[in-house]
Amino acid sequence: MFLPKNVAIFPILRIIVYTWDHYCYLLYMSTMAKRIMLVVNPAGGRGKSIDLLPKLEKQLVKLGLTTDIRITENPGQATKLAAKAAQCGYKRIAAVGGDGTVNMVAAGVYGTDTTLAVIPAGTGNDFFKMLNIESNFEEICQAAAFGEAITLDVGIFNDRPFFNMLGVGFDAQVGIEANKTMRNLGIVTYLKAVYKVLKNYQSHDIKLRIDSLELERDILLVAVGIGRSTGGGFLLTPQAITDDGKFDVCLATSIGKMRIMSLLPKVLKGKHIRAPEVSMYRCKQLEIFSDKPLPVHYEGETFTTTNGKLSIKMSRHKLKVASGVKQNK
Repeated sequence: MFLPKNVAIFPILRIIVYTWDHYCYLLYMSTMAKRIMLVVNPAGGRGKSIDLLPKLEKQLVKLGLTTDIRITENPGQATKLAAKAAQCGYKRIAAVGGDGTVNMVAAGVYGTDTTLAVIPAGTGNDFFKMLNIESNFEEICQAAAFGEAITLDVGIFNDRPFFNMLGVGFDAQVGIEANKTMRNLGIVTYLKAVYKVLKNYQSHDIKLRIDSLELERDILLVAVGIGRSTGGGFLLTPQAITDDGKFDVCLATSIGKMRIMSLLPKVLKGKHIRAPEVSMYRCKQLEIFSDKPLPVHYEGETFTTTNGKLSIKMSRHKLKVASGVKQNK
């Protein structure tokens, strides 16, 4: 509202208008605190997320929240929806789907004051396992509504964010193979993909710069972890701390097929780190160079580099996530 400054009564009106605007803002923010946006990937868990939606909405309403539901039509839309919702004042935005959905929604809210909530409806749900939330449905909804917000690290590779694990080499090729199946069964699908990839897999000669350390290796894989788990439960970086500002890096040199098979059960328990072919590092940034394209995976997504180079670093921004620790309502 335009108020001329040279009229004596108008300063009082300005105060009234300002007070009213401030009251309306506080009222708006108080109502937003009781709203949650659900960003739903209809393909999550091969349709599990859509099947879960009526039950999920009913439970969140029972907990006193108003739900706004957005069903995505393509993966990139989840990021745009989440970013817009954060700008509009939503305090919590829930990703309903698997690790890929979580990544897309998190990409829209990290670095803001909005808290990401996770409703696991995928096959691996590795990100969810970092949050100290019981796996029963009621506890998941309780955490989404009222779980204490914790702050987690965010990684950046080639200008894209990731929030749990990025892999290069064998595990990425396995991810590419697993994504081809029409019926994803988590670890079972992952193990089937391992057997297929083993038949023709070739190692990669690479150069690495891990902070200031430079290495040349013929590698089986390089896993860069903020969290501990990938592939539905493989603990490639079992000692990773999600908020220490550093990546845990698992570097496995090229080994034979039988040796790979013997190590797999150890990876499920995080015991592979004692194997002589495995080296573990902690760093804030690393670069990977190769003369050939490299298979890469991150949180359910896979691709192949075109120039054989990856630059990975910690973001200065953090991600707020609803955890299993309860806060005051």
